[in-house]
Amino acid sequence: MILTSGIKECTKANKENYNRNAIPNLHGMTLGSVSSLSIQPFPLLQFNLHLPSYTSSSLHEFKYLALHLLPATPRAAQLGRTFASGVKTTRTKFIPDNVNVKDDGEVFHEMTTPFEKLRESHDWFYHCIEEDAIKIPVLKESERVFICKAENHMIVHDHESWVVKVLEILTPNEKYLHSKTGGLIYFNRSFHQVGQSLRD
Repeated sequence: MILTSGIKECTKANKENYNRNAIPNLHGMTLGSVSSLSIQPFPLLQFNLHLPSYTSSSLHEFKYLALHLLPATPRAAQLGRTFASGVKTTRTKFIPDNVNVKDDGEVFHEMTTPFEKLRESHDWFYHCIEEDAIKIPVLKESERVFICKAENHMIVHDHESWVVKVLEILTPNEKYLHSKTGGLIYFNRSFHQVGQSLRD
């Protein structure tokens, strides 16, 4: 799944600055896994981020996010790679103060600005959380999109584990309104379609 994080809503007072800087401030990443944590009394999902992370910083600041369930299409696979590519430039700027790590020069997919490669309206649109004046970018290629709010998080070594509450589920692409592709899975360095169910 792809995670995109929310940003503050555009207002008349900050419109000029917002238009100039909005794309670099949009963050997201491809997640290795997302787990269902509970259904009652409300649905919760869980995922992990590898630190350092622009996306983590955005989640701490704005709390809202979208989790995109991708269809088994070439475009979805391309988006998966777009949100999973990037080179770390510095670790100390993003790592929490209570985590002691060295700058080792490794590649981290979290240090990206993937929206620079996408076009608003064509590839994505904003979903608004009006009560908190937050906008979340939503990818149009998605089969389903879970709009969520951060509930809790904890640091485990160089990872951050998040629990988020599902607020609503969107179907941004009409062709998936009444159909399912089986989803997209990544293993052995390439994307695959989820296979047929097994009879037991």
